[in-house]
Amino acid sequence: MGITESSMRWPDGKLSTEQSNLTGVVEWKKNVEKHTEGKVYVDLQYGGVLGNQVDMPKKLQQATLQAAHASTQNAAASASVWNVLDFPYHIGPVDGFWRLLFSREFNDVVRKKSEQQGIILSVVFPQIRWIQLRRSLDRVVRLPEDINGLKIRVTGSKLEQTAFKILPANATPVAWGETYNALQDGAVDGIHVAPAPVADVSISEVVGQLVNTEFMYNSDGIYISTRWFRRLPDIIQEQMMEAFYETQVFQHNVYDQYLRYQWGIFQDSPKDTIWQKLEPNFVYLTPEERAQWEDYLSYDRNKAIYDPLIEQYGKVEYETTGRIARETSPIEMRRWWKD
Repeated sequence: MGITESSMRWPDGKLSTEQSNLTGVVEWKKNVEKHTEGKVYVDLQYGGVLGNQVDMPKKLQQATLQAAHASTQNAAASASVWNVLDFPYHIGPVDGFWRLLFSREFNDVVRKKSEQQGIILSVVFPQIRWIQLRRSLDRVVRLPEDINGLKIRVTGSKLEQTAFKILPANATPVAWGETYNALQDGAVDGIHVAPAPVADVSISEVVGQLVNTEFMYNSDGIYISTRWFRRLPDIIQEQMMEAFYETQVFQHNVYDQYLRYQWGIFQDSPKDTIWQKLEPNFVYLTPEERAQWEDYLSYDRNKAIYDPLIEQYGKVEYETTGRIARETSPIEMRRWWKD
């Protein structure tokens, strides 16, 4: 398995020694080896030695690599269907994301499309993105108009770029490795990333304000090659699916406590957590303020912009994702490929 990050980022971590986006990677390895009774061995290759998060999914398609860790945004360069996760506020609160991941219908519509495009998504650890602004910025951001004219760093995600073209900000592409200096020097005013990964790479040191806008996710997944996986004996495939399920349940169960008690981004997080020690200005939006962001980025207001993208990435997949995520029934942790 190719992994771009390094292991043991937080050797003294209260709950985890790994970077936040690697939550579940070690468990995935253990579960695969356990369920297949050692017939499949997982060799974790850290530090990007097998490629970056855009190149590795391409290697999965070619079956020159068996597994890789990457965000769905980067995987979408190979399996375009994953763009349907990124339409602003399309999934909503994280419970909607968990419903998708344990859903048979989402499996049969969206996961299957990704499999047809050459990569199988085994598990995802979703972290919701906030707007985070540099220290010494001369304003507090609570409403869309408050970011008027600000330079916000964007990734290669087509939907993130689209969102910041709709919002009154200046979308500014900056490589991840250059983001710390760009914020420190004022080349950009803010970034749009989940808070925990920002702390993982110490960009948190130059962030002075965090705003929980929460319209898109950092969704970090583990993918396997369709061509490689489907050549395995049926019994091994099923054993590996059980391993994926056990890992996905683990990620679900630790999600809240990791963000609250290690990375410290919640209002009730202890003061000795990673983010709380830095004492930034946490801006937690009121329901009325959040509604203004949702309206600004809504489908009804931006239909002419969104419709071509929906057609490009899959209308059925887009509609299925939104409908399942908005269900109000309790989350059932089902085996999504057969239950």
